[in-house]
Amino acid sequence: MKDHDTELPRYVPTGSELQLAAQSGYFADEAVIFMLRPHTMQVHDAQGKVEIPDLLEVLVREAGGQQLTLPSLFAPVRTPGWRVVLRLSGESLVVRLPGQGSLYEGSMPTEQRWRRDVAATGDVVIITGPMADPTCVDPAIHAGLTTHVRVKLSIRR
Repeated sequence: MKDHDTELPRYVPTGSELQLAAQSGYFADEAVIFMLRPHTMQVHDAQGKVEIPDLLEVLVREAGGQQLTLPSLFAPVRTPGWRVVLRLSGESLVVRLPGQGSLYEGSMPTEQRWRRDVAATGDVVIITGPMADPTCVDPAIHAGLTTHVRVKLSIRR
């Protein structure tokens, strides 16, 4: 981003600015984390024209995320640099982008089956997109508006 021909530092919004909420669940029989958010953050130019329609999707794709497409679904290999820790005490989740700080730090309740399935593979798929609540997940995925990463998930007691 430039202002008067001066390069500005890259702006990375925090999870609280994006108003993210993490929801554990399943899609296509795989344990996933849905990153839900009630609003989409856009970037506009000086004339009000939309330059970036969805800042979170741009950030995730720059960090290795891939568009979630049907029927191919999820990448089989982990996305490099991502780190995710789930602390069972307090049901807290931390999602870190490669070299860019936290994407999410907050709560995420889980069920025993979900934890067992993630522990069996060591991986979890994170899905981002215009999903305000769980009812928005299927329509967003089927419309091709979502991004995913496969990451190693550390579960701590």
